[in-house]
Amino acid sequence: MVPSPEIQVEHHLGVLARTGVAPPALLDALTTIVDAAIELTHAQQGALLLAKSSGNFEVTVARDAQRGSPPLHQVQISSSVLRRVMGSQRELIVTEAEEDSSMARQASIGALGVHSILVIPVDKLPLAEARDATVRGRRSELVGVLYLHSRWPFFHLDREALRMLARKVAVVVENAALFAALCEKARLDHEVEITGQIQRQMQPVQFPRGPELEVTGFTVECHAVGGDCLDVVKLSDKRHGLLVGDIAGKGIPASLLASLLQGLFVTIGDLPPEEVVSRVNRYLCERSPEDWYATLFYAILDSSGRLDYVNAGHVPALIRRCSGKVESLESTNFPVGMFSDAKYTRATTQIEAGNYLLIYTDGIPEAKNRRGEFFGEAGLRRLLEEFPGQTVDDLAEVVRAGVRAFTEGAPQSDDIAVLAGHYRGASLSTTSVRSLKGDACL
Repeated sequence: MVPSPEIQVEHHLGVLARTGVAPPALLDALTTIVDAAIELTHAQQGALLLAKSSGNFEVTVARDAQRGSPPLHQVQISSSVLRRVMGSQRELIVTEAEEDSSMARQASIGALGVHSILVIPVDKLPLAEARDATVRGRRSELVGVLYLHSRWPFFHLDREALRMLARKVAVVVENAALFAALCEKARLDHEVEITGQIQRQMQPVQFPRGPELEVTGFTVECHAVGGDCLDVVKLSDKRHGLLVGDIAGKGIPASLLASLLQGLFVTIGDLPPEEVVSRVNRYLCERSPEDWYATLFYAILDSSGRLDYVNAGHVPALIRRCSGKVESLESTNFPVGMFSDAKYTRATTQIEAGNYLLIYTDGIPEAKNRRGEFFGEAGLRRLLEEFPGQTVDDLAEVVRAGVRAFTEGAPQSDDIAVLAGHYRGASLSTTSVRSLKGDACL
């Protein structure tokens, strides 16, 4: 007994259900659908054409009732019929092509000797269509077309079964697209994780810890990788370079530029601050994309407490004097990477014994609570003014805890980097060091 069309469809769908959606299983699944369509219609040949990113439709699967899978370039497709179906986005069934005047006039049909043609459009799945739609009421997007032809008439066509097969094509194609997207996401997630590991490894492992100077720092990334950087460069026994930078943008590009900045400062940090920043600016203008730029604060602190610094478009660094007064080291220069001929000027201030220095990125003042209020520079200054004057670790924790309490767990949109120093006077010492890695959260 010959199985009914419904039983044949169920058989093929059972095979399809056991077939994955990853190449080459994708082609296996689509081939199963075309075979089912040929069995249902007793067609001589069947083909599945899928839409490409170029907007064209290309033969993806071709099957012959007698020969299996012919070479794709040998598949006989009527271009005139395809244009008609793609234009109307409706199924086309012609059982007497040679007698249909509109069909008989088409040279391609006559050349093929085709008697019957059946074309079923494959519409995008409703959920996928709704997800991608930007204009209400537009026509459904075609994923492809299921094309069948024969030199004999089609009899007893089960149109609903054929439409079901077309829907299965849409399901397989959509699942394959989702599978590819998941694979791509997994690959990108892995790359981001590796980038994050490299970036964390490039953060300072040892901060100066001695009787005259203590430095510590921390970073908070909004995502797996961040665009803020900090570093402390030992220039000599009596001089240290202090860097905090904020890269425009997010993600891997920003983290790469942050790492590049750190490398540049380690290499040329012993030059005068204005020369260091000028060279970094020229390098970025010449070598990086136009939209890559950064704000930064770079300073050299010597054993006498003299602080030479350049603030390149950065938020002001803060000095907390022994009296509790807080002073700002404002920006008077452009960010780096914007103008190749920008001139950078150095400023100088004196750090007295017992003073604290706080260099940070705008993720601190721009931290927002659940009411949409900003922490602001005023909030940071208040923390410094009220700080009882303990260790530099205590200062870093006061800043961290203050921002955490203010934001109340609200998601933040900017990274944070904080470099804190406590100058005790006399000469700088590096007889002992302490490690403090970046944190994932406040």
